[in-house]
Formats: sequence, C-alpha cells, structure tokens
Amino acid sequence: MDSMADRLRAKGLKVTPQRVAIYGLLLDTNEHPTAERLWEEVKKEHVAVSFNTVYTTLHALIEAGLIQRLHSGNAAHYDADMAPHVHLSCQVCGEVGDCSADIGIDLLGISPRVQAATGFCTEKVELTLYGCCAHCATTATSIPRAKH
Repeated sequence: MDSMADRLRAKGLKVTPQRVAIYGLLLDTNEHPTAERLWEEVKKEHVAVSFNTVYTTLHALIEAGLIQRLHSGNAAHYDADMAPHVHLSCQVCGEVGDCSADIGIDLLGISPRVQAATGFCTEKVELTLYGCCAHCATTATSIPRAKH
C-alpha cells in the first residue's frame, strides 16, 4: 500500500507532519470524528497545531478526494473510507457510524440502473440513513420518528 505521504503527493498536496497526522487519524478509525475531535487528538502529538490548520487540512483532503464530509445535526463529521457504504446518522446524539451489516443494497449497482432508466450520469453515490442509534433508542425519552 502507498504511504500516506505518497497519497498526499499524488493528489498534489504538500506533505506536512500535521497533514500526515490528520489523514492518518482518519484512516485509522472506524469512527467519523468532527474537526474538534480530530484537533484534540492531533494536539497530543503536535502541541502547537491550530484548529485552523486542522480545518484547512480537512478541506484540502476533501478537495483532493481523499476524505468525505458527512453532516449530522449541526456538526460535520469526516470519513476516509471512500468506498460506497451506508452511513447511519443519529438525530438524538449526533453521532455518525457505518452500517457494517450486509443489508443487500448494491450501491455500486445503482448508478448504471439510474442511467439506463433516466440518462442521468452519476458521479458519486451516498446513502445516509437518519434516525436513532441503538444506544439513544434505549436511553432517550423522545425519539424523532420517520414520517411516512
């Protein structure tokens, strides 16, 4: 596998210790941290790193196609897994996770079917389910319900 520095260079990004640290944190987690959470983690190794550095690095990584931004409530979360997969967004606690179960949805197969039916050329497929995580479902007194 290419090193993180090689991936950054291949996308035309300058390689800095902070960028490598931020990208590495995202690659090494199954969670979808916010910029603030990433900043707290990066500061453990790079004490002088500013929040602005984290934020601008995240923006550069998004523009380079190395990570994606996910929205949940008022917060943005970040994910380095660029393969099509289902995200679960809890509307109670704001956490975002991946659906690791095989739920029988072929995200890669959607685009050709849509194009055949409508002529629409898909550039990216995202699927986020919004609702209530298992933890909040057992502890919350008021849970948002889907409207049908």
